[in-house]
Amino acid sequence: MTIEDRSLRSACKCPSMQAFVAPGRTFRTPAVEADRRWKEPRDRTTLNMAVPTEVASLAQPLGLPLAQPFITLLARGGSGMANATPPSEGVTFLVLAGGFGLIAWFIASEFLFLRDKTQTMVEADGSGGKKDFTWSDLIDYRLDYFFSTSEWANVILLLGLSYLLVVFGAGLLVVADSDDYATISEAAWTSWTYVVDPGAQADAPSELVPRTVSLVVTLGGLLVFALLIGIVGESIGEKLEDLKTGKSRVFESGHTLMLNWNDKSLAVIRQIALANESEGGGTMVVLSQLEKEEMENRLDMALNAKEDPLDLMGTEVIFRQGNPILESDLKKVSANTARAVIALTPPDFTSDEADANMLRQVLALKALDDNFGQGGSHVVVELQDVDNKGLIQMVAPDFAEVIVNHDMIGRLMLQCARTPELAFVLDNMMGFEGSEFYFDDWPELYGKTFYEITCRFDDAIPVGFRSEDGTVTMNPEDDMVYNEGDEILVLAEDDDSYEPNDGTYSMAAGQCRPDEEECPVPFEDNRPPEKVLFCGWRRDMADLVSQLDDFVPEGSELWLFNTIPANMRQGRLLDGGNKAELKLKNLVIKNAVGNSIIRR
Repeated sequence: MTIEDRSLRSACKCPSMQAFVAPGRTFRTPAVEADRRWKEPRDRTTLNMAVPTEVASLAQPLGLPLAQPFITLLARGGSGMANATPPSEGVTFLVLAGGFGLIAWFIASEFLFLRDKTQTMVEADGSGGKKDFTWSDLIDYRLDYFFSTSEWANVILLLGLSYLLVVFGAGLLVVADSDDYATISEAAWTSWTYVVDPGAQADAPSELVPRTVSLVVTLGGLLVFALLIGIVGESIGEKLEDLKTGKSRVFESGHTLMLNWNDKSLAVIRQIALANESEGGGTMVVLSQLEKEEMENRLDMALNAKEDPLDLMGTEVIFRQGNPILESDLKKVSANTARAVIALTPPDFTSDEADANMLRQVLALKALDDNFGQGGSHVVVELQDVDNKGLIQMVAPDFAEVIVNHDMIGRLMLQCARTPELAFVLDNMMGFEGSEFYFDDWPELYGKTFYEITCRFDDAIPVGFRSEDGTVTMNPEDDMVYNEGDEILVLAEDDDSYEPNDGTYSMAAGQCRPDEEECPVPFEDNRPPEKVLFCGWRRDMADLVSQLDDFVPEGSELWLFNTIPANMRQGRLLDGGNKAELKLKNLVIKNAVGNSIIRR
């Protein structure tokens, strides 16, 4: 049946069908038309299309028969552009030619690079031009380099394979059956459907060559799809692994930052949670070289402990894995916007190694900002040896508050050993359970002396001042004046549990209570000599002995009971020449050799 062009265009809405049927031409379905043309005798060697003979024959002299579809396709595109084809044809040609050019440029540049690399290695080896490697080894080396250094290598490989399949399939379709695929766009689109949709080959012409092309391109598409699934799965897995290991940045401000993780970390978290309880909770960030999952597991064990479980009281704890002395990792946990920074000594280090690491820690924090630690952020640094405290003050004066944990515990042990029940008092004062020390500013008390302030708080006990330059004065003189810019240090239950009274109270400071017969008399040191026993040995034994000498009355005895021979103890006290010889005023040292854990 002959269909007029006008009636056919009005009946068919598809532009491709309108282009397929010409005026006065007998209309047939694509399958019937394909069978008809394939059965008609024709000379397949001439390709029956507008392709220059010299271009179509370029593949054979070069010895590259597989390149003939690409050259044919590009030649068809160039011829189509010269004959003023529609804009879509020109765009398709430019895309295909541009991709082909990029791949050719990449292969050529890699070939030249490997050739130069080979010549350099042969000349440097001095083996007389003999190579102990092959081109396959060089290609493997370059592939390994690209995949290990470029995060886009997998994507580029996927796009490159897809492009080659599309161009290869389109070229074969044009060569094998040029009448069915009269334009580059038709051939490229058909090849693309074979790549992305395995079921598209069912619509291929029934001839052997088109179906073979569709099968080969579809198998290549399955390979590309499998590679795509692998790349996507690997990318998602890497992202989940980054989230598990804590590599993402923390966006917080006004939080408490703890650097490093040791045996004191859980106790610090407990105290910070107690401090934040009155504020409804807060945020605490932990940065350590330990794995994030390990730190989270330790916290979960403390939270789920059967005895004395840890209660965060609304405080959120965020863990990140990283090196606390690296500026990039400090920025990752927003150290420059933290309210307080607690730098703990790393575990499994000797005292000098740990203190050296903390010195680097202070320098890393100071590198974030020259004013860091002197503004809103309060920095507390833990050291293990009191002799290294001066190093921190030398490299970063007035930058951080240094706590020598070993030395502080030793002094507290001395005081608690000499004063019964003192440990209970210190435990209530230093933890956030019970009463704690707080600084605050009270303008209504400006100009008053410490003597007058002592009775101005009903629910707190004033114990000192902190001046505007940060100097803290404990138990100041009665006539010391509280000035503007200073803060009052008190012992109270919480920071919002006290405020000044109106100045009326039942008795003035220094007066006797009505039920007392006489006021307390000033303290007089008429204590008898003491005997103190030290069991074991510490690295800072000389410091403990010197401190105890200041506390005890004259004539007191200190017995050192440990397994170290008596003739070696003097050298231990001098710490290999690092400490000066002890000059005691009140103590007399006695030596006893033995094991303190054996009863006899």
